[in-house]
Amino acid sequence: MPHLILWYLTISILGLVTFPLTYRLASALPDRGYTFARAGGLLLWGYLFWILGVLGITRNDLGGLTFTFGLLLALSIWAVSKTGWDEILSWLRRHLRVVITTEILFLAAFLGWAFVRSNNPEIMGTEKPMELAFINSILRSETLPPHDPWLSGYSISYYYFGYVMVAMLAKLTATTGGVAFNLGLSLTFALSAIGVYGLVYNLLLSEQRENQPFAHLAALLGPFFTLIVSNWEGFLHYLHAQGVFWHEGETGQMVSGFWSWLKIPRLIQPPSGNEFGHWWWWGASRVVQDIDFNGYEKEVISEFPFFSYLLGDLHPHVLAMPFVFICFALALNLLHKPKAQGFQWLKLFYLRLSPLSFVAIALVVGGMSFLNTWDYPIGVAVVAGAYALRGFFDTNKERISIKAVLGDFFSLGIALGITGILLYLPFFLGLSSQAGGFIPNVIYVTRGTHLWVVFGPLFVPLFLYLFYLWSKHGSRRRLARGASLGLGLLGGLLGMLLLLVLLMAILSPLSGIEALKQIFLGSLGAPNLRELVLEGFLRRVTQPGAWLTLTLLASLVMGLLWKFKSGQAEDTRSLSPTQGFVLLLIFWGTLLVLGPEFIFLKDLFGYRINTIFKFYYQAWLLWSVAAAYGSVILFRKLRLAGFAIFLPVFLITLGMALVYPVKGLWSKTSAFAPPQGRTLDGAAFFERSSPDDAAAAEWLNQAPFGVIAEAGGGSYTSSARMAIYSGLPTVLGWDFHEVQWRGNSEQVTPRQNDITTLYCTPHWETAYSILQKYDIRYVVVGALERTTYHVEAAGCPNGLQETKFFQNLPQAAQFGETIIYGNE
Repeated sequence: MPHLILWYLTISILGLVTFPLTYRLASALPDRGYTFARAGGLLLWGYLFWILGVLGITRNDLGGLTFTFGLLLALSIWAVSKTGWDEILSWLRRHLRVVITTEILFLAAFLGWAFVRSNNPEIMGTEKPMELAFINSILRSETLPPHDPWLSGYSISYYYFGYVMVAMLAKLTATTGGVAFNLGLSLTFALSAIGVYGLVYNLLLSEQRENQPFAHLAALLGPFFTLIVSNWEGFLHYLHAQGVFWHEGETGQMVSGFWSWLKIPRLIQPPSGNEFGHWWWWGASRVVQDIDFNGYEKEVISEFPFFSYLLGDLHPHVLAMPFVFICFALALNLLHKPKAQGFQWLKLFYLRLSPLSFVAIALVVGGMSFLNTWDYPIGVAVVAGAYALRGFFDTNKERISIKAVLGDFFSLGIALGITGILLYLPFFLGLSSQAGGFIPNVIYVTRGTHLWVVFGPLFVPLFLYLFYLWSKHGSRRRLARGASLGLGLLGGLLGMLLLLVLLMAILSPLSGIEALKQIFLGSLGAPNLRELVLEGFLRRVTQPGAWLTLTLLASLVMGLLWKFKSGQAEDTRSLSPTQGFVLLLIFWGTLLVLGPEFIFLKDLFGYRINTIFKFYYQAWLLWSVAAAYGSVILFRKLRLAGFAIFLPVFLITLGMALVYPVKGLWSKTSAFAPPQGRTLDGAAFFERSSPDDAAAAEWLNQAPFGVIAEAGGGSYTSSARMAIYSGLPTVLGWDFHEVQWRGNSEQVTPRQNDITTLYCTPHWETAYSILQKYDIRYVVVGALERTTYHVEAAGCPNGLQETKFFQNLPQAAQFGETIIYGNE
């Protein structure tokens, strides 16, 4: 509890210190950046702490934290001197409703999710051990960049900015890594809640600031749609558990045409009576399936925010969420901000915004690349799109040129993209990755039923809102234009796909291309390109639900936005800038979901598992904002028959979407009555399950810095537990994760062999050479080492040879069966 209070007070003070900066920066937003002041302050403080640490100016300690906070405070004082306390205090007094609502929402979200985490705090399974290892390694690193806990001698090669911010708060408040993990997740949930709340609030008031006395309450639909609303798998899971749509077939077995048609893997078999076991909720993130040429099914990650928080992974896509909403808010601010004196960017582009605004936006958008690199392009696209829309809705222009609009988009997009990378250049210089560009998706087709199960709760309000806009602003000409643009988009993507395949076929005589082609065909189980293309075409024709839905969505948006006629702005002013911004969010979300139907990321998995995961997640954030805003507008504007249709559809849609969070929370928290009691310490289970190892890890956590030798192993195993809980680097942790982070196994395979040799050789000279090679200071021999290096283990014919350590190394510490040998 003391740490919970300290974190709340720290982040609240940080928000108050930062508010004068956001007040000045977000001058066109009704909330003046109050709702994202906490997250903005954390990002700016984190950036100063990281960049000065990497440059060697400060150290990773309390002194560095204090110095960089002083810089943030100085910037805030400068902002106050430019604006004046009287103006800021006057604004606060006039906007008490939104200020109080924000504070209540933040406190409720932070305490509420901390309570949820206290009921299932364990840092075990999935990616959690990796995330704890990063936090602890940053806490133990004396300088920045932090060391890689699972590959000694290297710094982290991953987007780790979010972990730096969590570790900063942990270091400042003297919080252990196990507690900081769960507080960090709770804080991210709360910052996301007020971030999306503020964004929806600003959308509602951005044009008509008066006569909306309940906007501060209506905007609560923002965090509701983003963080609570879930996909329909939970509702379907409930129906399946009740035996709905199942009947006895001719052979006496239970059959169902509905569940066979739906083809959700965990719902195909008849109910067994234990459909709501402890891990039933996992299936909601595995709705979409990729099926290769031979019919082999592969699970694809279709995660959504509530699942992420329920699972409890403190992964980059979760940590980045509050800052995504800052990007969107700054884009909206740019759209509504009066044009200021611009500047020439590198003598290439003239940008119509102040240098200060540009640098602030670049710092936030560039930060997305360091937080979760996948979010970087969409952050740039939303901001650049808003900048282009500003010219589109310029009331001083009689004629609008598509060339000028596209020029605005690409000029700011390029400038932001490059500047953002330069601001975070040290991170990029140290980054390796498994990603190898994009490759054509010929055969993997998302079923329409699966797409609607995943996004149905957002599709319903989005389509209803778009139909409402069309009822107000539509015409036959626009309908034809929207349809032609939507089909043109679809045709362009298909053409790009066929062109890539054609180029592969034409260039295949080249030895390198031929090898790549064979790898590509092999990953899909296809005999040749011709049969692969035919199969892909057949699947798209016989399973058109997804691309038809997305093409319709894109057509409705583009038909409203694209209104040029011979350079003249044909009834452009019928749409407001805010409506244009919401349409922009819908459009980018549509492209993100449509894109994986034609391309996917080239990585070590060989199918769409990561592409769907990242793109769908970003689309959820975009669409949930638009769905919340659109729902409020429909509640306000619809009358009589329209409202009579909308309300029951809306309630049924959300009712289906709330089954998952209600039953998921009940299952995941053991009905809020955990057998081991409540705690926020995610490492407590380690102390209960492996007390000897836990005591050894705690000793290492307090010991002088040094490299650990311990049992290696595959990803998602109990290996590398000393590095995870102590923060010290081990020679090799989860091997496949390191392969992904480094892009190859050149550093991994030799270390696997060396660690096996270290423990299994009876010869001290051989073992000593390995100790010297990796500068190993601590050698751990515990229950895991004894079971890993048994007589039947690969490369260990004689089993663990501990005698050489006992005879040649001093015993630094012993805790039960776990011994730590020191190599000074």
